[in-house]
Formats: sequence, structure tokens, C-alpha cells
Amino acid sequence: MQLRMRALAVLCMVLAPLPAAALQTPPAVRCRAVPVPPHSDVAVVAPRIAINGLPMAIVAAHSALAPQSFLRFYATAWTAPDGHPVYIRYPLGPWQVIAHAAGRCFYTVQVKAAGTGSGALIGVSEPGRATGTQVLDVTAPGDARVLTHMVSADGGKLGDTWLLYTANPPAAVAGFYAQRLRARGWVRVSQHALPGHAALIGAMYQKGTRNLGLVVQPLRAGSAITLTVESHPEER
Repeated sequence: MQLRMRALAVLCMVLAPLPAAALQTPPAVRCRAVPVPPHSDVAVVAPRIAINGLPMAIVAAHSALAPQSFLRFYATAWTAPDGHPVYIRYPLGPWQVIAHAAGRCFYTVQVKAAGTGSGALIGVSEPGRATGTQVLDVTAPGDARVLTHMVSADGGKLGDTWLLYTANPPAAVAGFYAQRLRARGWVRVSQHALPGHAALIGAMYQKGTRNLGLVVQPLRAGSAITLTVESHPEER
């Protein structure tokens, strides 16, 4: 579970948030929208995502509050009238996490210091609707396992984003995709280190009107792989 939570932070770092106006209860998650402290900046990172088939939505938030004050907002909101806490708290690397269950819904808030305030990843999920591991329909190293799968729509295009973990080092993963994707008709249009993230290897591939984005980052003794495939609806 902790590996998935860490990998989730990697996924959120490389995905572009949607406009804050899209912050509504997502169609795939039938839960109340999670509260945020007043004056927070919020953006939807993933309105519909699955972690081993678990329906989930992810919101990014930034606040001028210090991390402990940010967490205190949720501790207050998730305390019963009799003063009994209905949440758990635990550390996760640089993050502090507070989690709460309400009916069929489960909420997690990961918070860490960001500048003079706080940055947070807020997840809303429905454990009772888990449907099993998502199937990867693009090539991957033989030992890779799917951690998350996200479906999105933007500008008339449909996107599938997978986050995987492999025991292979980043350079070997990048070489694997350079060879395998070329053999499958994909043309690499760029490969580079991502600005501000020297440890990340990024590459873009094209095949007809389809685009494939690849990001590889060291994770524990191996690599986290983020694959995003964009296509038009008629290509599905």
C-alpha cells in the first residue's frame, strides 16, 4: 500500500491538473466532494482513476497554512460530536497522512510543506466498487506491474495513463521502450530529462494521430513508469 501511495505522488507530479472549475463529484466516484481549508488553491488531477480497480478521484491543493494547521482542519472536520476522532493519522516519507471513512467512501489527505505553506494530494475512493486490476494494453518490461490506470478526456482526445513499477533501472527502461515501440511502428520525436527533475527521463512518441508520453523515474530499487496514450474517440 505504501508503494502505491508513493507511486501515486509520482503520477500526480507528471500529470497536468485540470482547471479548478472541474472540481465536482467525479462521475466514477459517487461520494461527497472532500472539503478543503478556506482560501486553498485546488485543481483536479484525476477525475477518474483506478488503483487495482478501485474507483478514485484525486485533487491537488495548496494552502498558506502550515502542514500541521492544514491537518488540523481535517482532524476537526472528522471528529464526532462526542469528541471521538473518526480518522487515522500516519507518516509516509515526507508526507503526513490523515484518512477518514464515511459510508461507502474513503478519504485520504497527504500533506507536506510547500514553500511557506502546504501542498496536498486528496484522494476520494469507493472500496466497495473495486473491480480488479486494470489491464495494460501497451508494451512493458516483463516484470512490470500496474499500480494505477487513469482515463481522461481533454480537447476532444481520450487519454489512458498507466503507472507501473519495474525492478529495472531507468536507463534500461528507456532503452526497452526505444526498441519495442520502434518495432511496433511508433516514432520517437523527443527524449530528455525533465526540467527541474534531473532524475526523470521523458520521451514522446507518435504513431499516426496517436501520441504516447513516457516518463521514467527511480523508485526504490527499480523504476516508476508513467505511460500516457492519447487518441481520438474514433480510434478506440
